[in-house]
Amino acid sequence: MTSNVTVVVTGANGFIAAWIVKQLLERGYNVRGTVRNPNDDKKLSHLLDLPGAKERLVLYKAELLVEGDFDEAIAGADYVIHTATGADFYNRTDPYGALIDPAVKGTLNVLRSAAKAKTVKRVVQTSSVVAVFYSDRFISRTDSDVVDETWWGDPDYCLKNELYYHAGKNLAERAANEFAKDAPFDLVSILPATVIGRMLQKSVNWSSGQVLSLLKGIDRPEDRTALIPDVISFVDVEDVALAHILAMENPAAEGRYLAVESSMTNDQMALLLAKLYPEYTSVLKPPLNGLDEETFLNKRFFQFSNEKLKLLGLKFTPTEESVKRAVESLQQLNETRTTVISVKVLVGGFSSLSHVIIQPQVQKRVVRLLNLLVSRDTLHLRREF
Repeated sequence: MTSNVTVVVTGANGFIAAWIVKQLLERGYNVRGTVRNPNDDKKLSHLLDLPGAKERLVLYKAELLVEGDFDEAIAGADYVIHTATGADFYNRTDPYGALIDPAVKGTLNVLRSAAKAKTVKRVVQTSSVVAVFYSDRFISRTDSDVVDETWWGDPDYCLKNELYYHAGKNLAERAANEFAKDAPFDLVSILPATVIGRMLQKSVNWSSGQVLSLLKGIDRPEDRTALIPDVISFVDVEDVALAHILAMENPAAEGRYLAVESSMTNDQMALLLAKLYPEYTSVLKPPLNGLDEETFLNKRFFQFSNEKLKLLGLKFTPTEESVKRAVESLQQLNETRTTVISVKVLVGGFSSLSHVIIQPQVQKRVVRLLNLLVSRDTLHLRREF
């Protein structure tokens, strides 16, 4: 299938965006992707090597915070799928500059370029499920409440609690809706949960990194809520990509679409990983408090509706399958190997044994450093998986 329709995907080298590009090419669309450096062939190889990329993929340089930078890429295009955003989640020195400005100002810059083009029929933006969470209403919800597209998070609540990414996504969606009231195009928003699954890119993205952290046991149970909020919702990356395309293609699509397959806690995810991959003995199993494993895994902490996306034709991948896909990708990247360094140190006449889990790529540097600090007979390496 070939098409004369051109679709622009912003932040095209990202985890979700790369799958959108792949699926668009498979459907015969001409694709323009915006990236920060289109000449970085190594970082962009997962896009350049896609079937159909040589014939129908063109990459453009564009910066989110530079007004007019998207004009060239969007000129003459039929659709825009806006996925680019700030992703420096742990920036505490300038959270506004790292997370809120790229989300809000970046979105408005893309929309202004789309309006200038006068050819764009619809913009599909990637929002987030966090744009419906984190408000007094959500915190005080009951077991009978069903979270759906009508729920909105409270940006003031998010800012007060230093949830800057959440605030940015919320404010960006509100700003986009306001802009679209007088725009010459339709606006549709996809609100994905924590996105996991197969990776096309050659580096570990944030959400896949959370699975990796639990798999390697490098988090502590009491710290798990620092990795992801205590109740997490999940969705497969390939489903999220398809959701964007279905929302673009269907003339009847409108408003917001919640993309969530399941919800669970970090402890449930850790138990699921331990169940699926018993060979990874590093996984920290949670206390079950008398419950059997299946009962523990099946406990749900809030209800949500994904019916609106199902009506567009999306069939959700079960989270357990998404987890398997994520781990398979991590294994292919060789990221699941760990080296445990055991160091016995004499302090004040007492022997202390410490265990440090490190990534393969820094093993040699760490070992060299430790060789300078401790004798060889107290340094032991143990490779796991």
